[in-house]
Amino acid sequence: MALGIDVHNFTEKYVSARFTELDLYRRFDSEFLQDLACIVLNKLPVHYIRYDVDMLCFISDEEKSTMKQQVADVVDESIAFLFDEKQMKFNRQEHKD
Repeated sequence: MALGIDVHNFTEKYVSARFTELDLYRRFDSEFLQDLACIVLNKLPVHYIRYDVDMLCFISDEEKSTMKQQVADVVDESIAFLFDEKQMKFNRQEHKD
């Protein structure tokens, strides 16, 4: 459901940055990335804001660092989870035949 107003989840900024840092946009297709983004964002705290500057002005450098580390950990765990899921699905299909 679109609210028709300009709000977004600030955490997405750090998730996107982590995807870029790991070169995921080049390494994986959009379906994998969409699945990954959903898994990651559902595991992280939500911070809805209108403007990034609102968040950046009100959190300390330590909080930013903690948030970035949490995002990095969750992205890494979620990539491993997706690979395991895809491998199990592949193995189940292989044994059907």
